[in-house]
Formats: sequence, C-alpha cells, structure tokens
Amino acid sequence: MTDFNNSMLSVAIILSSMFATVGVMYGLLKYRDATVKLPVDREQLARIPAYGLQQQIQDLQMDLIGSMLMGAMIVSLPFAVSSLKAHITVGQFPWISVITGLMGLAYCSFKTWKNFSKLTKLPLGHTAEIATANELIGLQALGYQVFHDVQADGFNIDHLVIGKNGVFAIETKGRHKRNKDLLQTNGNGNGSKGYQVFYKDGRLNFPSWTETKPIEQAERQAKWVSQWLTKATGTPVTSTPVLVFPGWYVTCQTKPPFPIVNHKQLVCTIPTLRTQAISQQQAEQIIYQVAQRYLGKNEVGNN
Repeated sequence: MTDFNNSMLSVAIILSSMFATVGVMYGLLKYRDATVKLPVDREQLARIPAYGLQQQIQDLQMDLIGSMLMGAMIVSLPFAVSSLKAHITVGQFPWISVITGLMGLAYCSFKTWKNFSKLTKLPLGHTAEIATANELIGLQALGYQVFHDVQADGFNIDHLVIGKNGVFAIETKGRHKRNKDLLQTNGNGNGSKGYQVFYKDGRLNFPSWTETKPIEQAERQAKWVSQWLTKATGTPVTSTPVLVFPGWYVTCQTKPPFPIVNHKQLVCTIPTLRTQAISQQQAEQIIYQVAQRYLGKNEVGNN
C-alpha cells in the first residue's frame, strides 16, 4: 500500500502543474465571459476570402501543438513518476527541484495571463475591422476605391477610402461591451445606454469610462496620409479622418472635429463629406501611390 501511495503522490505532484495552468486559463475565460462581450456578432459578418481555410489551418496548428506536447508528456511522465517515487520512498524529498518547479510554474501562469489578455484584445480588433470592411463594400459599389491595412511609418491605416469627394483615413476601434453596463441600464429601463458612446467636448464617453486617444490617433494618422500623398503625387492632398466604433450606438452632443460613427453609418456618411474635390486624374495618381505601398513597393515619384 505504501508503494501505491507513493506512486499516486508522484503522479499528483506532476499533474498538479498542468491543472494549475489550465485552472488559470479557465478562470480567465470565465471572468471574460462574465464581464464583457464582443460588440459585433462574428457569425453575422460576411466571410472574408479563404476564411474557411484559415480556420482549418488554425485548428490543425493547435492540434499539431497539442499532439507534440502530449507525446512529450507521455514519454517523460513514467520517468518523472519513478524519480519522484524514489525520492519519496527514501525520505529525501527534492525540495530544490520542487521550489524551482514552483517558480517556473508561477512564471508560466503569469505568461498565460499576459498572453490571454492579448488574445482577448486581438479577436476584438479583428472582428471590428472585418465589420468595417464589410460595410465599405457598399462604398465600392458607389465608385470608391478601398484599401485595407495600409502600412505607414511604424503603424498602419486600417482603411483608406478614395473617391471624388476626398481621401478618408478610417480608424476602427473595437471596444468590448461590459455586461455590468448592460445589466445596469436594462434595470433602469433604458438598455441602449449600455452600448452607447457619445462625443462631447473632445472626449468619447462610454457607459463607464472615457477616452481621448482614439481621436488624437485618427487625426495624427490622417495628417500623415495627407503629407505622404501630397509628396508622392506632387499635388496637395487633404485626408479626412473618420473614427469608427463597430457595434456601438454613436451620438455627438457637441460638434466633433471629424466624423465619429458606427460602422453601419459609413455608406451614408462618407458620400456626404465635401473635404476636397478630386479629379479623375488626381484620383488615379493617388490610387497608384497607395497601391504601390499596399503591395510593398517603393513609392513612385520620390527620388
């Protein structure tokens, strides 16, 4: 019986490290689901090209990593159990190894928490940009040229729209809807406030927090686009910033410096803007320069 107990204790010590990491992940998942939700239902978005293949590749990559880890664990587990059992049997418990293992486990748990936080934000941003891109298809039907994820100097322009009435640098921001806000406003009989953001005096007011950086970022990026295209084409180009919050009900209590809208408002908003009249020739020059940068080539006209 003592031999059996020693074996079970050895197995329990080894498996506890796995369960600890899994427990951290499970707790983070439960906390996320209990506190926030995506602003847009991904299942209702139009599928991007090769979306199904992309999902299959990601699933197979995860399966491959899981199989490799499982194989390593199956091979090493008997040796680890035998080693721990031998130490326990002779009464020489490997405290140094245990302390080192606990330190490593704490580090791995911390990394799990950090990576999970990033992994929570990335799908949010991805979903928001896909939602905006879906709506911009409507502008293409009106004759606009639309580019996505244009690389700039150390950052990217989410969407760049070019039409007869100007150039528009669209910055998309994904923001989780917080369940506590939805519950509180529903309890007060006005559920819309739980997913409403309004602009007032230079600030974006969400149900339980405020922001200013997205406004500054959109203006800064549009300014960069203006300077780049002016230099690249040899003619003055003024880029208008547009800030988009997919899935949020957006209103303005004071006049904003540029359009701040929901993704569903893009098709009806951009054609009404009159920032700069662009001739067909100038539009072709702008589109050519953007396409060159979009394809990763050097800008033409910059000698």
